[in-house]
Amino acid sequence: MKIGYPCINLTLNCRSSRTFRLENYSEERLIETIENNLNCLAKILEFNYNNNILFFRITSDLIPFASHPIMKFGW
Repeated sequence: MKIGYPCINLTLNCRSSRTFRLENYSEERLIETIENNLNCLAKILEFNYNNNILFFRITSDLIPFASHPIMKFGW
């Protein structure tokens, strides 16, 4: 059996689950947050691959407000 871990890589200084409060919503902030999360996810997946870690649970916070009615673009 291969071993993995869920959501948070404690070795890298990068989190793919950053979010913010709905009251602070702006499309610019949303895009910036999503870009940051996806860039961090890429770094985490590269780290995992280089360390032969084959199981990793991606956080549901990767795309903030993905299922909220405020999300109007990209879907």
